[in-house]
Amino acid sequence: MRSLSTRILPLAALALPALAVPALAWEVEEIGTITATFADETFERPTVIVTDGDQVSPTAFMILTIGNFASFSLMTGDGNFVVEADFMTHAPGPDTDPVSTNVTYAPEGWTQFWLSEGAPEPMEVTFTTLAIDGDKGHAAGTFRGVLCFADGLGAEADPDNCRPIEGAFDSPFFIER
Repeated sequence: MRSLSTRILPLAALALPALAVPALAWEVEEIGTITATFADETFERPTVIVTDGDQVSPTAFMILTIGNFASFSLMTGDGNFVVEADFMTHAPGPDTDPVSTNVTYAPEGWTQFWLSEGAPEPMEVTFTTLAIDGDKGHAAGTFRGVLCFADGLGAEADPDNCRPIEGAFDSPFFIER
């Protein structure tokens, strides 16, 4: 099964450039942070909510699917960094082990990617906080592993070209049913 980021990144690649175009009706609110050290580069980027009138689009969300699965995703406001975890329950907590985890990083935009999917070791994502309250939640935790280079959208990761990554996240998120 392809990770959520490999399913939504092509759509985000088309939609996120619109965020760079000034639009009077759009509001961008920073709601959380993702901090990471990739190879020798350390960065901190926000998770955001983009509001256009009555339309609200968060980059931090959990999708509760049919069959009691939950897909958690934190994406930076620029769309270039994603942390994901999938659970076999609609009510995961900080002690719930994810069934899959992925981190995707596109430091140069949408032409080249660094992926944990296909890496020689699994990405570790741990939660110190993972709480759901109605249609909202809050997540805080860490991630650690390696990301492998993929030369373009849809390309597979090269397990011989990998770099270490570790970081932390702290963000509210929204529930999508």
